[in-house]
Amino acid sequence: MHRHLRLLLPLWLLALLAAALSVGAGQARAATTTTVTVDGTQGGRTFDGIGAISGGGGNSRLLRDYPVAQQSQILDYLFKPGYGANLQMLKLEIGGDANSTDGSEPSVEHTRGQVNCDAGYEFWLAEQAEARNPSIKLYGLAWAAPGWINGGFWSTDTINYLISW
Repeated sequence: MHRHLRLLLPLWLLALLAAALSVGAGQARAATTTTVTVDGTQGGRTFDGIGAISGGGGNSRLLRDYPVAQQSQILDYLFKPGYGANLQMLKLEIGGDANSTDGSEPSVEHTRGQVNCDAGYEFWLAEQAEARNPSIKLYGLAWAAPGWINGGFWSTDTINYLISW
């Protein structure tokens, strides 16, 4: 079997070389011109802003460990309007007590009806973002749900959990 493979190897290399040389051998196409018209009197899509996501890796968690001066500078670069990244949106992880990622967010509701917004780091980050930009849009994304949720991820329990978040 190995002898057959050794005999076929030069053929494979020749076919690969022929394929590589044929790429780009066709005629170049003429460039086309595109016209874009901006009409402010008509409706359409609007620019929602520049955003970022926190969670799914725990990197935001590290911000709390920085010395206050450096921490404040980094947060200013992220969220302060007209300065640095100037983020207008921030998507936060809705913690569910699952070990879904490195540095995953704990649940804010370990027990049904007992909400603790001081759990984890995402609410802290949201507060920091809003302090620098009160107009920032905040969104949430759940990777998991706490153990008391019944009926699976698409259940009424999950809906109520997400709403309470």
